[in-house]
Amino acid sequence: MPLPSRRELQYQYEHQSCALEKALHEMQRRIKVALTSAEISSPTLKYRIKSFDSFYEKLLRRSRESGPGEDVLITDLLGIRVVCPFVEELTVVEETLRAAFEITEVERKGAHLGETEFGYSSVHLLIELPRDIRDSFHLDRRWICEVQLRTILQDAWAEVEHELVYKAELTPLDTKLRRKLAALNANLTLSDIIFQEIRDYQRSMSRKLMRRRATFWSQLGELSGSKSASGNGSEGEDPIHTGSDTIDTMLIRALHFHSQKDYTSAIRVYTDILAYQPEPYVSAIIYTHRGMARFAVQDTIGAVEDFTATIRISPKTTKAYHYRGVVYRAQGKLEQALGDFSRCLEYDPYHVDSRIARAELYRELGECETALADCECALKLEPDNAAARDLLQEIQELQETRELSVSQGAPAQGEA
Repeated sequence: MPLPSRRELQYQYEHQSCALEKALHEMQRRIKVALTSAEISSPTLKYRIKSFDSFYEKLLRRSRESGPGEDVLITDLLGIRVVCPFVEELTVVEETLRAAFEITEVERKGAHLGETEFGYSSVHLLIELPRDIRDSFHLDRRWICEVQLRTILQDAWAEVEHELVYKAELTPLDTKLRRKLAALNANLTLSDIIFQEIRDYQRSMSRKLMRRRATFWSQLGELSGSKSASGNGSEGEDPIHTGSDTIDTMLIRALHFHSQKDYTSAIRVYTDILAYQPEPYVSAIIYTHRGMARFAVQDTIGAVEDFTATIRISPKTTKAYHYRGVVYRAQGKLEQALGDFSRCLEYDPYHVDSRIARAELYRELGECETALADCECALKLEPDNAAARDLLQEIQELQETRELSVSQGAPAQGEA
């Protein structure tokens, strides 16, 4: 017999299984720490020790395939699976594990498949258990842990295939079943691709929205002198390629114009989108965007009309109240601005920008105590907010000046 007896192997397995279980638990913990340190928070980790029956069955199968006298190494006795929502995350996880552990081998299952072929896909990393783990649990030789990297859909397919194909041992006569399984795998693979494309699209839209918002705050600072106006715009936007004029492509084009400060073109495209009479919630978003663009070209009347249209469609849209308040303030309509900031805070008490903007208005209106309360509230929410901190200091200095004036018998600033 080229192999030890089943009884002997089972004794060795059971003798070390407890130590291996603990070592594997520590290994998955370290992998989780490594992924968390790399700010990879979405993967799900699973781990298991292969049952003795599965281990022995695989050992016999490999021994038959390799022939007598050949050493057979089973590398998945210790197994960890890292399951990610999106395809792109698999590369990040692999790079993180390469940096944290000693990788002895990488196998990319499914890499051999052609463009029109579908099958099991997964990345298998063979990682040697670190020496300190082996020493801690008294493991007397090198142990390899197989770490599988999959998406959620790849993992679902692997589980189903294992039950329906691997365990059931489909025969070549099961052609219809194999075709159905191939079609299912193709659908799951396509779904993975589409999920990734949707995520890329959302990320692209988010970048454009952030640039648009930064531009709005920049214009706000120039027109109103508000210290709460701030943004984190970035340079180097990718070129925009549009196809047919669907609302999505038109919106991307409008945001592109907006981020490039071509506000006239942005307003024109926003207007074209509204001409299609989209769903009310979409119209509310477009009115808000167009209002920002109109404010950027100092069309404050048009901006107020657009923010008012958003509120008419969606009365609890806090941003619309805040932005309209900003425009009212730029027009010198302080009471209307104060009302909008207050309405924004009524619906969202944690809206820091409105809290600071209202504090500035209260300061201008001479209501320092109320302004101070708003500043302190903003700093509770965002302790590092520079605009709130600076405003708080200004209000405190103004109060001190007034108190000094009163104590000296002189009229306080702002008093007759």
